[in-house]
Amino acid sequence: MFPYSEYAPWLVWLIPLAGSVLVPLVALVNTRLRDWFAVVTSFVGAAYSLSMIPQVLDLHGGVADLKVPWIPQIGLQVGVLIDSLSVFMSIVASCIGSLIMLYSIGYMAHEEGLTRYYFFMLFFIGGMNGLVMADNFLQLFIFWEIVGLCSYALIGFWYRKESAARAGIKAFIVTKAGDVLLLIGVLILFIQTGSFNFLNTKDAVEAGKLATSILMTSSILVFGGAIGKSAQFPLQVWLPDAMEGPTTVSALIHAATMVKAGVYLTARTFFIFSSIHEWLMIVIYIGSVTALMTATMALVSVDIKRVLAYSTISQLGLMITALGVGSEAGWFASQFHVMSHALFKALLFLCAGSVMHAVGTTDMREMGGLRRHMPITFATSVVGVLALSGVPPFNGFWSKDLIVAAVLHERLYLPLILIFLTSLCTAAYSFRWLALVFFGKQPNSGKGAHPHESPLVMTVPLMILAAAATISGFFEEPFSEYLGLKHGVGIQMAPLTLSLLALLLGFIPSYMVYFSGSMSPIFFRRGPLESIHKLLSQGYYFDRIYYAIFLDSFPRLCICIYNQIENRIIDRINYAVAGAAQFLSQSFRPTHTGNLNYNISAVLIGLAGFFILIMVIVGW
Repeated sequence: MFPYSEYAPWLVWLIPLAGSVLVPLVALVNTRLRDWFAVVTSFVGAAYSLSMIPQVLDLHGGVADLKVPWIPQIGLQVGVLIDSLSVFMSIVASCIGSLIMLYSIGYMAHEEGLTRYYFFMLFFIGGMNGLVMADNFLQLFIFWEIVGLCSYALIGFWYRKESAARAGIKAFIVTKAGDVLLLIGVLILFIQTGSFNFLNTKDAVEAGKLATSILMTSSILVFGGAIGKSAQFPLQVWLPDAMEGPTTVSALIHAATMVKAGVYLTARTFFIFSSIHEWLMIVIYIGSVTALMTATMALVSVDIKRVLAYSTISQLGLMITALGVGSEAGWFASQFHVMSHALFKALLFLCAGSVMHAVGTTDMREMGGLRRHMPITFATSVVGVLALSGVPPFNGFWSKDLIVAAVLHERLYLPLILIFLTSLCTAAYSFRWLALVFFGKQPNSGKGAHPHESPLVMTVPLMILAAAATISGFFEEPFSEYLGLKHGVGIQMAPLTLSLLALLLGFIPSYMVYFSGSMSPIFFRRGPLESIHKLLSQGYYFDRIYYAIFLDSFPRLCICIYNQIENRIIDRINYAVAGAAQFLSQSFRPTHTGNLNYNISAVLIGLAGFFILIMVIVGW
């Protein structure tokens, strides 16, 4: 055991947070020192997260809950929860985050505002670590909001670009809808149990202290927070637009931090809400519908990063689906896919950044033939695509197969069909992405770009992630033991057959269109398929519907209602004032006799009273 492991659960999030505050001070000394200070800080945090592995193994599947006083008047404490799930998610956030920070040295070298960039990147990593290590809902929610704030700032990093600024605002507003639901759900649980602590809440639920209706309501509200953060249906619209941020930010959000927070929340509350059948059904169908819907969107996107964004939402849907199965096998499959996805999706995003760095465009139709000019990026991209598609022996194959096996074992046939179709689409858009970028003709971006391999500081993280994506699938048994489970699920023939069949059926059309050239892609944009292509390219018109409701009809309705209320209030006020004036005039009418003596006497009495008042005040 490492000598500093005793403090690791606190330092793993305190170090990045403190480092972010120091970044502006270091920048005053030297900007190059600032960059490497941020990188070293992230790697130190990653070392502390890894140091907790022996401590988790010593717990043998148990939990350690460490607390210090926070607000003693109301019994609140700051705590860290040391168990396999929290440490695993901390390792994902810290290790992937540190590689992305290293990659940033090369990718962001010529950008302005790097002090702001490194501040928010470290703050992001620290916030995510604080979120997953929290032992209570309130502390989790505070870090939950920190993560949301950092995502807003980083997505809109190029704030002078209108689309980037709007994307940051959109992400902030859409995810806030889920945050509000989460907060309401947490408060309901607190009112019913008297505690924010996860373990106390779990004990209260097992003891039957919460009515079924209350528990079901709170479970759905808490899951609403996960829907927002993990961009699940119907709040998936913010994530594709988040591609307006730097590619390093996209990699951090999509692979290691923000979107994984929703999956973590669902996995953390699984043992609180898993007895509610309705909650499980909502979780599994939200996940499976989201997975298929966004996988179809990725089939037609031409932006190198948006394809990966839709893919991220789809893969998150698979993780949520696995949790909705309601079994230990499904829970394990979900977390195994979290690990697989973190590795191959970070790899693909960084490969996309390497390509964009070389050719200066995000449109895949202006790429092609890059495998000759960027051999390392190409080789690592192949690994990422094979892992994403579920080709053995890469890690995506093992984790997806576990999800299929868990769903099939519970005989949930409709989600199984949706997963099968999702896997088919995944293979299709993955190989399409690879073909458009690296195969075919020479680049024709028209921008004078000269394709070249990225510097070593960018390619080293690619090679590390590619190696991890290649071998990590073989660690099912050790990962199962680490999570405190008795054994892994193992590979079964039926799910293996379904996985390989989906892979084959997805690869064939991509090969015919983009590799062999035996079928033109124009075929899919003519005739009856033209409407489908338009539907998918417009994201099922979710954005248009939301804009029509919330930015057009709803504001007009609110203004109309406000005007009606305002007019009625003003009418009432005017009526009251007129009535009061009439009453006063009627009351004083008898004194208005028209006799000058009466009027002068009244004036004199008033002046005398005024002077008496002044004398009393002066006397005081």
